[in-house]
Amino acid sequence: MRAIAIACALLALGALAGEAAAARSGKRQLWGSIAYDSRSGAVGYAVDRKTRREAESDAFRQCGDCDVIRTFRDSCGAIAEKTGKFAWQTGASREIAEKKALQKCGGECKIAVWACTTEK
Repeated sequence: MRAIAIACALLALGALAGEAAAARSGKRQLWGSIAYDSRSGAVGYAVDRKTRREAESDAFRQCGDCDVIRTFRDSCGAIAEKTGKFAWQTGASREIAEKKALQKCGGECKIAVWACTTEK
């Protein structure tokens, strides 16, 4: 009986150590999401969620009646906008995501919202 308890304890420790190693090496998947209302400019975002669904739900909850949702994993996302137009992009960093969104949106656009997960 004692041997079983020790074996279970060792298995649990091994599992925790494996999760910690995966997190350190970037294998943990963290989700982020940006919700955006293209009519009003309202935004909501969520980062570092364990599932895509959780990230999207949290972003929509913050935003209210948004009509656009964009989700990303272990990276950054940004939305650039100007009246009547917007563009969405992702990137390995905030700067990259913002630059790509601004290029896609065109002249006179500004960043409306950006978000990054901690694992990127």
